[in-house]
Amino acid sequence: MVAACGQQQTFTFSKRMIRYCHNCHRITTGERPLFCQFCGRTYDVKLCPRQHPNPRTAQICSQCGSHELSTPQPRPRLWLRPLLFLLTIAPGILLIGGLILFIPLFIRRLLTDPGNLAGLMSVGLMLGFLLYLWMHLPHFLRNGVKKLFRRKKSGGGHH
Repeated sequence: MVAACGQQQTFTFSKRMIRYCHNCHRITTGERPLFCQFCGRTYDVKLCPRQHPNPRTAQICSQCGSHELSTPQPRPRLWLRPLLFLLTIAPGILLIGGLILFIPLFIRRLLTDPGNLAGLMSVGLMLGFLLYLWMHLPHFLRNGVKKLFRRKKSGGGHH
């Protein structure tokens, strides 16, 4: 695409976020979704009509004094956090482990039977390509999964 007047056009994925709602079990996408688009619950905080963030335990807004606060989604189950962390790193660990096992096998085949390397080379290329994809393309997805359960800290020092 040609940019007018010398302006450069950039595409970023880092502002896109996915949030998982523990109330209705659906995913909401957007730049920084505050509410679940399906059930209307907020993520990790209570918000007043002016969208001031407040802790889950707040009864009134700490900034404007409003008593009308949103209902946050239920807290995630404790066992879910380590599972999601493992799901984000497991593909990379498996691919790196596969490459580590592949390299000595390839060297051995190269030294003993260099004529029959085509199949093994295609396996190595596939492993390398999958590792490349895991490292680069789904970066915004891995960040989204990590941010799903990260708690926001409010400016007043409350967690």
